[in-house]
Amino acid sequence: MAEVQRPVRFLSSADLDTLGLGMGEIIDILEGAFRAKAAGEVTMPPKIFFHRGGPRFYSSMVCASPALGYAGCKWQSGDPANPDIGLPYIQGLYILTEDATGRMCAVMDAEWITGRRTAAASGLVVRHLAKDSDRTLGILGCGLQARAHLEAVHAVRPQFGECLCYDIVPERQDRFVAEMAGNFGFGSIVGMNSPQEVARNSDVLVTGGPIQKDRRPVILSDWIGAGTLVVTIDYDSYVTDEAIRAMNLVLTDDYGQIEDARRNEGKFPAVDRVDSTVADLVAHGKGARTSDRQRILVFNLGIALEDLATAVEALNRAERSGVGTMLPGPGG
Repeated sequence: MAEVQRPVRFLSSADLDTLGLGMGEIIDILEGAFRAKAAGEVTMPPKIFFHRGGPRFYSSMVCASPALGYAGCKWQSGDPANPDIGLPYIQGLYILTEDATGRMCAVMDAEWITGRRTAAASGLVVRHLAKDSDRTLGILGCGLQARAHLEAVHAVRPQFGECLCYDIVPERQDRFVAEMAGNFGFGSIVGMNSPQEVARNSDVLVTGGPIQKDRRPVILSDWIGAGTLVVTIDYDSYVTDEAIRAMNLVLTDDYGQIEDARRNEGKFPAVDRVDSTVADLVAHGKGARTSDRQRILVFNLGIALEDLATAVEALNRAERSGVGTMLPGPGG
């Protein structure tokens, strides 16, 4: 029987922009994906991650989900110096395959997926762990993720109206304040003079600096007030060991990834307990807030399941609307 080669759909960042896949929808998609993970319906080895040439890193992330019907792999690099030469901080491609057959179905821009699913994963955490009284979001790092996090927090907690921010590059902080004021319900966006000022005055604090090979943590426990939720998307790069140990609850998006990063990269030396995962929080309420005074730290490392779930929805929409460029399949 002659082998039939099927084309592969390529989706650029511009293509993905046309699909109308909103942040709130991605948060809901991730909630369902984490429930599947809690039920043991996901295969996901820890990511491969290593630095090369200073702060530049490479990573590879793979996942398969029978519930979604697909498996996928992301290959990307990141370098905080890239914007200085006109390149994105994160660059990469995502490959999506049909789980039942292994057939290659799509290749798409990984920066687009990473940018949105990262903020959506934080939004999911905020949905389940922020207090009803919370109003002020603090952001450390004023790049792409700062913008996406405003949208994600607004999607789950529209009562937030103030954002305090800090960036080590003053011009980047100033651009963020000028461009984002009034967006997503944040009528007040204020640039602060130090990370300490941001942390001390935030109900929810998101740390989004570069993931450095050698940690330079600065956030102390007494910067974090009673009831504050801290979400890191930069591993343990900026939260001190003393602050980590002082938290009432510590969660992560994946136990295995924490352990792999500790063993192979020397990360997380102070994490001697993890109270729950995001999957168990979402599915079973494990690690949920039991007091408005609890200080909660969530290490959102970014896991392959988030990429897969977002990519599958993007492909489904692209197929329905005919978006993308069809490329010859393998062997074609």
